[in-house]
Amino acid sequence: MNQANCPSHQDPFRCYKGKVFHQRHDTVQHRLSYDVFSVCLDLGDAENTSKSVPFFSYNGFNLFSIQAKDHMDAGYDDLRLFVQGILAQSALFNAGAPLPERIEMLAYPRFLGRAFNPLTVFFCYDAHDELSAILYQVRNTFGERHHYAFGIADGSASSHYHSCDKKFYVSPFIEMECRYNFRVDVPRDTVAIIINQTQHQKPLLTASFSGKKMPVSAWSMLGLSFSYFQMGWKILAAIHWEALKLWFKGAVYQKRQAPPSSPVTSILPDPMPGPISKGDLS
Repeated sequence: MNQANCPSHQDPFRCYKGKVFHQRHDTVQHRLSYDVFSVCLDLGDAENTSKSVPFFSYNGFNLFSIQAKDHMDAGYDDLRLFVQGILAQSALFNAGAPLPERIEMLAYPRFLGRAFNPLTVFFCYDAHDELSAILYQVRNTFGERHHYAFGIADGSASSHYHSCDKKFYVSPFIEMECRYNFRVDVPRDTVAIIINQTQHQKPLLTASFSGKKMPVSAWSMLGLSFSYFQMGWKILAAIHWEALKLWFKGAVYQKRQAPPSSPVTSILPDPMPGPISKGDLS
């Protein structure tokens, strides 16, 4: 692997300033865009990061924080082990096969104790520091979560494409009979996650987050606090506000369905990955 592109040479803690974008493409036209920032944290170095990054804590209170309990089930006390446990339940790794050793998470941090993460992404690396799996943790506003685990065919690639059927109820205005088409750029100097949701092979929704890495210092973290002080509640409030607007536009309410019995949906690597179906991000 090219050393310059090796994820292990990235900082164990990175901040990405960017935008979230959503656009519906069906008969109910709707669009939103707002500024956010995410952090990418190496879970194996989380405790040291908590001591070295100004105004940030892992499993403690601070201006910004990541709380492991927000992302794992009761009975676990280590988020890295929880992610490995989910992967062990997936179809990606045979019984007894080595699980990914290094795991990075991309998530919205808590601000003064508040956050909501509709999507957290775990980038999972093997013993050779090659990306071997991407785990998407999806949450809805009912406190439920589900995981989509994708095997990776080329761990050295900077972008990855995969797709799967929707298995977990998220939006009250989108039916379950849909398909997700993902494009993910591994977090380095920039990051991008684009999800084109289709129904009956027609575009339904484009959702994306794209961001650029910013310097991390006491001043930059304080600057984030002034720029994004409302982010912790803004994301959850925006979800309900946008849902209300969709209802006024005539979107049909979809009855909530029970989550899948398994905590993870598994998708084996595509030997011939390719671009996702077109989604208009303009």
